[in-house]
Amino acid sequence: MERRLGNLANIVLLLGAALCVVLFAFLVWRHGMSLRYLVFLGLAAMLAFGVRMPVPIRINSVICGMSTCVAIYASELLLAYSGTGITSLGTQAWLSFPQDANVQVAAERMKTVHEIHQKFDTRSRLEVILDMRAHGIHAYPDVFPMVLFAPSSSESIRSVLVSKQAEFLPVAGMAMTTTVFCNESGEYVVYESDEHGFHNPHGMWEHKPVELLALGDSYTHGVCVPSDKGFVAVIRAQHPSTMNLGVNSHGPLTSLATLKEYGPILKPKLVLWFYYEGNDLRDLDGWEKNSPLLMKYLSSSFLQHLFERQPEIDRSLRDYLDAAMAKATAPVSVENILKLQHLRQAVQSFYERRPTEQGLPAELLEYLRHSGAPAASEDLLLFERILAEAQTTAESWNGRVVFIYLPTWERYRIPELASKDRDQVLGIARRLNLHVVDMHTVFTAHPDPLSLFPFRRYAHYNEAGHRLVGEEVLRQLEKL
Repeated sequence: MERRLGNLANIVLLLGAALCVVLFAFLVWRHGMSLRYLVFLGLAAMLAFGVRMPVPIRINSVICGMSTCVAIYASELLLAYSGTGITSLGTQAWLSFPQDANVQVAAERMKTVHEIHQKFDTRSRLEVILDMRAHGIHAYPDVFPMVLFAPSSSESIRSVLVSKQAEFLPVAGMAMTTTVFCNESGEYVVYESDEHGFHNPHGMWEHKPVELLALGDSYTHGVCVPSDKGFVAVIRAQHPSTMNLGVNSHGPLTSLATLKEYGPILKPKLVLWFYYEGNDLRDLDGWEKNSPLLMKYLSSSFLQHLFERQPEIDRSLRDYLDAAMAKATAPVSVENILKLQHLRQAVQSFYERRPTEQGLPAELLEYLRHSGAPAASEDLLLFERILAEAQTTAESWNGRVVFIYLPTWERYRIPELASKDRDQVLGIARRLNLHVVDMHTVFTAHPDPLSLFPFRRYAHYNEAGHRLVGEEVLRQLEKL
């Protein structure tokens, strides 16, 4: 019996050695030579040498080795096929919870909701979209310029979209599309985009000129609150001719591009420039200024003529999103399973976890320290150029720019981590003679500023916060 088991152990060891050699050859053929692939040759040598071990040791070694392999790959398969909205955040965050700095922040928010016995929809945006499509609703995720960029060189980025052999960058989404937006309070916000891919009621583009035009990022877009509860909607209730051109992740340069593409068509009396202190300058420094195409908007003559190209925008974005969603829903790669990709990521995430600080995820605090750090002087100068160009653009149809400063959650929870550029930014706006609305002073006067954020946690404003912003802007508009 022992002899048979010994022979069987030899077969297993030699087959294992051969498999390691085959895997080494396959990986080199597929990806080119890498030193880490030599691990397979080393393992093959160890397995081949194992046939020389004494029979009892050889049998026990094979049993232990096979048991270990089965356990490891069972864990890998479990991780690979049991992905949830939270575990998938790190792979394609814009298909999940784009407003969160990291997985830990989303997990902490969901934990808080469950603790107060409320339901939280933990599905990723992609899962929501697939469920809606299963019920006959052809939905898409909201898409924004930042995700359309791919590195071009170490110093520049280019849009992945090309039209007539030229770079092409939409600044909004697809027209007349059911759009799955985001979820911070437990329930996903879903809306129908307007005729040019923005978050407005249908039919507004038929009435030009407009009275007010709002620019900004996700806050202006109306992130994570119902469409009729965002601060632009609050303003529109009193000023029906208010067009919202704010889009998730827009920075200053993308907002300028949006104004120059659509402003001359709408000719608003007032341009409401909503500046978010949490990341507007970070967007400018982190990606916008690295786009040669976006930098062209600092020239008064450059345009992509996006208004006339909506059918082309729709086709390009639909193809891009269909491909991205197909990739995200593709069967798990056998190669990745063999390489234990999911297990290695899980182990890495476990060891990278750090203890909480001040009752908050350490990863969030690191993100806030980065986003609140002082901007470089050249970025502040660039921001001033952008605002000046926006002012000149609006003046071309006798319009004016109103600058609204939006504060962050950390300014009231961890003030020392809030933006260090507040005074410089407000100084730039005032130096350009823009009418300034400083929402920080309004938030400070509120008896409980943290209550203006979902569950008092790091997030965008809740409905009460949006209402406060909208009502203050309305008061300021009466002075103009």
